[in-house]
Amino acid sequence: MAPEADLSSPQARRRAKTDARLRDALAGLAGNPSTEPTVAALARAAGVGRNIIYTHHAGVLDALRALQSQRAGANETAAGQANRTRSDLRDAEARNTALATHNASLLKRAVDAEQRAERLERRNAQLVQELDRIRRPVPIRPSAEAHDPSAV
Repeated sequence: MAPEADLSSPQARRRAKTDARLRDALAGLAGNPSTEPTVAALARAAGVGRNIIYTHHAGVLDALRALQSQRAGANETAAGQANRTRSDLRDAEARNTALATHNASLLKRAVDAEQRAERLERRNAQLVQELDRIRRPVPIRPSAEAHDPSAV
């Protein structure tokens, strides 16, 4: 609305009403993030032609451009945040893959160590049996008397 406008003429009152409708429609566009803030959308919402906005309502047009730049900045910020989130996700997936690989190698080492321990326990049992067999007392008998076939 023009500052200190004379509302005595019908044209001034019509321009003031149109300006009020445009500002209400602009507030509606600003409150609805799913609607793109364009001159056409503003004109549709206010029920006026686009040329009226360009020719007689420069203040509303400036406010619309400010809303567009604000949304563009918000979109860039959201896109930047989305890119950072995607990058963080890729990094986390790479770390997860590296950890899974490391865990698999540790599991293989543990299984190999268990198998080796079982083999060594079996070998130890064999060696203990052999030591027991070697340490058993052997009866000493005279070889000539015991096996003389003519003595019988």
